[in-house]
Amino acid sequence: MNIKSFFIVCISMLFFTCDTPKKYNVTGVIKEIDKDQNKLLIDHDEIPGFMVKMVMFFNLHTSVDINQFSVNDSVKFDLIIKDKNSYSLNYDIIGKSKISTKEDFWEDDEDLKYSLKEAGDSIDNATFLDVNNKEISLSDFKSDFLLISFIFSKCPMPNMCPAAIVKNQYLSNHFENENINFLLISFDYLFDTPEVLKSMYGSLEKENLHFLSSYKHINDIFTLSQQAGVAYWGVEENNIGHTMRTLLIDKDLKLVNTYDGMDWRPSEAKKDIENLIKIYY
Repeated sequence: MNIKSFFIVCISMLFFTCDTPKKYNVTGVIKEIDKDQNKLLIDHDEIPGFMVKMVMFFNLHTSVDINQFSVNDSVKFDLIIKDKNSYSLNYDIIGKSKISTKEDFWEDDEDLKYSLKEAGDSIDNATFLDVNNKEISLSDFKSDFLLISFIFSKCPMPNMCPAAIVKNQYLSNHFENENINFLLISFDYLFDTPEVLKSMYGSLEKENLHFLSSYKHINDIFTLSQQAGVAYWGVEENNIGHTMRTLLIDKDLKLVNTYDGMDWRPSEAKKDIENLIKIYY
């Protein structure tokens, strides 16, 4: 190979190893406008080849005037994904979504507190006990994201609570260098004291993987489970049954996505979190 050919090959390699941005076309409805941080909370449709339908914040490019938007605007725009950041631009306002409200003549604030939350809604800052018997609230983790699963220690079904623990272990290992915490909260508020959880799961705990007890925090587990759409019963009778759902929430405790049932795959959550990291930060 002569010097000229070698030079051309080197230049070609340089271009191919550069950070090549990817562009995606997105359609959605604006749910919140954050002028301080120049970003929009958008309930977006599926982004083919990139992300499922969910509600999330999008950073605006400096060329976009945030003052042109209103809540419930239906918009189309381009999402640009780079290696370490992202931004959105080329917005078209294509209509106005009907304003949905949860308020009802018969509902008061207390009713709304226990209502099922949807993507984009805020989750209450519930407080539980860690395995060292210290109170800790969801906001105390100061995470970019929290993944929350519900378990109880006497669960006899290997494809339910034990499987949820394994999935969270896998994800916590994968994201150990990110500011993300994985919480496994027991809804057995009678048996699963901090001491019980520590004896059973203490060896599994790590910097970003935590087991939390609802012992003496019945209202917190009731509120969180109602907002999450997780049902449990039979605690008082020592004959517990429950449904399964895992929540992904952001640093502002807004619900981003849910993973339902026993068969959700950690690869789904892994892909979602990786994409969210690119978009949020």
